[in-house]
Amino acid sequence: MNYAVILAGGVGSRFWPFSRELEPKQFMKIIGQHSLLQATIQRLSGLVSPSRIYVITNKIYFYEVKAQVAKFRIPDKNIILEPQGKNTAPAVGLCAKLIGQIDPDAVLLVLPSDHYIKNVGNFKATLKKAVACAKNNFLVTLGIKPTTPSIGYGYIKVGKKSSGHLQVQKFLEKPDLNKAREYFKDKSFYWNSGMFIWKASVLLEEIRAYLPGLYSSLKLINSVDDIPKVWPQIEAISVDYGIMEHSKRIALIPSNFYWTDLGSWEALSEVFPKDRKGNIVSGNALNLDSQGVCVFSMGNRLVSTIGIKDAIIADTPDALLVCNRDKTQDVKKLVELMKSLNRKEHLAHLTERRPWGSFTVLQQGVGFKIKLIEIAPHKRLSLQRHKNRAEHWVVVFGTAKVVSGHRVVLVRSNQSIYISKGKKHRLENTTDKPLRIVEVQTGSYLGEDDIERFDDDFKR
Repeated sequence: MNYAVILAGGVGSRFWPFSRELEPKQFMKIIGQHSLLQATIQRLSGLVSPSRIYVITNKIYFYEVKAQVAKFRIPDKNIILEPQGKNTAPAVGLCAKLIGQIDPDAVLLVLPSDHYIKNVGNFKATLKKAVACAKNNFLVTLGIKPTTPSIGYGYIKVGKKSSGHLQVQKFLEKPDLNKAREYFKDKSFYWNSGMFIWKASVLLEEIRAYLPGLYSSLKLINSVDDIPKVWPQIEAISVDYGIMEHSKRIALIPSNFYWTDLGSWEALSEVFPKDRKGNIVSGNALNLDSQGVCVFSMGNRLVSTIGIKDAIIADTPDALLVCNRDKTQDVKKLVELMKSLNRKEHLAHLTERRPWGSFTVLQQGVGFKIKLIEIAPHKRLSLQRHKNRAEHWVVVFGTAKVVSGHRVVLVRSNQSIYISKGKKHRLENTTDKPLRIVEVQTGSYLGEDDIERFDDDFKR
């Protein structure tokens, strides 16, 4: 049987400031009305049933993934959680082990969750060819014929054609521009799409041969309950570097559909329509005498450019990126710099999503913080208390059910309630509509970690 394994644990740092560690790009609606993860699942319609679609992700994304896949009827047990990101080889190896225990003949379609693909009919036809090839015990990859000398993708050098596939000679890392130009001129090079099709059993055989340490660790995992105990000892390594650069049983199926992995702002700029001067505007922007400028805006403020050439501008309510179009691969270095300086902008947006809804920091200063809190219908926060802050809630839309100490009260629109420091409390929306509250915090410390939980629907 065919199974899909969707890789959804990355943080998408090259896509900052839109992508943040707590809200990476695969969960965002970047193109169209669905997130990249949801679009990945939709492309599998008619190929793999929902009961055989698995999503592997970091444990911090569980409730986000659960919410996004609910409409596809993918079971919760098919969401595999990594305690920490360990790159792709441990992720696909873990899924091969768990699915192989259910179905020893399982064929896995391994798909990243951050791709944009047109010509879905051609995509499905290519996957069917790849599955047929994988049943002959090959590790199959989908190769994309380069359309530009890109430095944003890895490359695959192929040899002669054999029984409907191309023999793979070598996997190559992302090149510099001179090398990319050489590869682009040579008909034997393909872009590495990062999509793989193989039998679970064959992949495990190759892991045993080339990553014996990982294989030994996977042998200790017989159920998802074993993952937290074993995962810390596993070394991070990509499947390309650990397996594909060494295996002698790799086949490439050429692809004839439009593909990009949206790995950078430059990749995204290839997808959106341009005006006659090569400018792209997505959001509230005005250009005057600019050329080759790409403006992507998540906010309401106007972004204006005059006489700018070949630049990427990405605007969010709390961070603005401006860079040359040939430097988009370096955004990851900027994110690493933010981490080293302990800046919070790499971690989350001003509006942070939670399993129960979201909150937006409106303003903060010494001793106070003001938030807009939105609670989804029939959701509630944990029963909690704070050591260092008091909270004043004003309901602006809906009706809040509030636990305050031993009292339970209903607080309606245009009413308020005060929660003193150290008092147990809980906020709940029992209605069918969103609940919106303005929260004013006061105290000596206002960090999100000042929470002592006593009961939580989300087991945090």
